[in-house]
Formats: sequence, C-alpha cells, structure tokens
Amino acid sequence: MRIKLTTCGSLLIVFIALSSGAQAGCCSGGAEGTWDGPAWIGAALSGSSDGDTPSSGNEAGTGAEGENRAATNDDDTTCSWFISAQELRQKLDGGSKPVIAYVSNTPIQGSYIEGSVLLPSRSLIQDDGSLKPVADLAAVLGNVGITEGDDLVLYGDCFSCGDFTFVFWIMKYLGHHNVRILEGTAGDWAAAGLPTASTTTPRPSATYSPDPCLDLLADYEAVAGGELQVVDARTPDQFAAGHIDGAINIDFNRVIEDGWIKDGTALADIFADLEVGRPIAVYTKNGGQASIVWYALMIQGYDAKLYTWNDWLSHQP
Repeated sequence: MRIKLTTCGSLLIVFIALSSGAQAGCCSGGAEGTWDGPAWIGAALSGSSDGDTPSSGNEAGTGAEGENRAATNDDDTTCSWFISAQELRQKLDGGSKPVIAYVSNTPIQGSYIEGSVLLPSRSLIQDDGSLKPVADLAAVLGNVGITEGDDLVLYGDCFSCGDFTFVFWIMKYLGHHNVRILEGTAGDWAAAGLPTASTTTPRPSATYSPDPCLDLLADYEAVAGGELQVVDARTPDQFAAGHIDGAINIDFNRVIEDGWIKDGTALADIFADLEVGRPIAVYTKNGGQASIVWYALMIQGYDAKLYTWNDWLSHQP
C-alpha cells in the first residue's frame, strides 16, 4: 500500500480499499511481521520514554494543504481518527453508543468516563516485549468485550506516553475500521459534561474477528532494502548515539503540544523533509512514542508503518 493521501476524501479511499464491507477490514493475508520491543515493558508501556521528558499538542485536523481532516465523524464513512468531547457526548446521548476504552497500564483511581472498559496496552504485548500474534490480540479484545464491528473510542491520562496511539495502531493493524482517539484533556471532557464513574465497567466477553492489515508493521528487509523512508522518532541525543543509516530524526516531542497533536500547518513544516509519494517506517527503541509520530503522519495523509530500533539491532552483527 503505497499511497500518499492528501485530502479527507482520500482517507475515505483508503478505508474503502482496506475494508471488505461494513465490518472493519484491511488487507487480509500475508505473514505476520515481527515486533521485537523488549524495552516496552519497562518504558513506553509504563509511561516513560527512554528517559525523555514528554511534551504534550493543541488542536488537530488541518492538513498540509489547509484542509480539515475531521470534516465528518459518521460511523461508516469517517475520515477522522479523533473525536471531540462534545461529539462523544452527543453520541452518548443518542441511540448508538460507542464502546469507550480507557487505555492505561497504571490506572488512576478516580473519575472515568461512564461505561469505560479498561484496556491496558501491556495486555497486547508478550512477556519478552514482542507484539502478540493476531489471534492472541483478538482474544484480548474479545475478553474485554470488544468486537470488530464496535464504534470504539480510546482515551487515557497521558497522550505523550504513546499508550493509546499504540493501541489505535493495533486496532488498525487488526483491520478495525471505526476507532478514534478522544481529543483533549480531562478538563475538556468535564466541560463537555461527559458522565463520569469512579471505576471502569467490565463488559461481557465477546468474539473479536480480525481482518489484519499486516502491512502496517514494517520488517527488517523492507527497511534495510531502502524501500521505505525511515523516521527515527527518538530524541536527538539518542539519535546521535546510533541510528539506522539514512534515517531522518523527528523527535516525537516535536509533534505534540499541550496534550495533543500539533495543527496541520506545524506538522507540514515538521514533515517537510519527507518525500510525498514514498511509504515511511517510524521507529523508536520502544514503540509507544513511534506510534505518536505514526499517528501524526497518517492524519496528514502519509502512508506510514511502525518499526522498532530493537528489531534493527537484533539483525546487526
């Protein structure tokens, strides 16, 4: 899938191309890629960043050409990968209620959006830090009560930790069509009048049937063979200490501000050195922060994948 998306309508083309029908779909077939990220257990998935101090974004939705990529949030024709607190409140007040997943490995007891299920990103990773096989990922989601047809909203307390952008990536990797990240902070959610509860709410177990888009995970051969542009999303000092030959350093902190992704004009400037028509692999030592840059690239219309520094090192002599 080597597509440069330039408009909200183009995002619809991708969703149509990746979907085999009304259910979530992507590109079935192919071998599962390798995700070797042992540092995730002690780093990204616990809210740290290889020793970085995360910054946090203002508003998103304006593309490099000045187009609003959040033009619609219709369930079956969405071209937005995020949802505002006001839009979520409207959905909760309406007849079609989304499944809301609180994504955190260290839940903060207190106020959750009412009806939220708990979905730790750690539950999607094996003990050695590698990504679970597709069947096991599907089992985790089913145990939480999520199905492939659900309208899914992800949120948490720390956008810059990368937990819920990573879970978002996993949902797309599994072919889940209708999934978004809740925009803003707890203050924004309270201001919108979202109902709250003191605990998360378990759902009955279900069966999740994936239609995986394995192309969203880059492999060593594609990276080493020069098929992809490579973006190193680590900090400049980590990049200077060693990186993949030819990689462009775009520190994940650069794409976020005030708890959200920067606006489209800022992102266009940050991504100015990238080739428009060539797919991209984004990596960090742990993948949580890489998924933030991946998310920013995708909402800007780039064809991006995830990769890890650890996998690259494992292939070096």
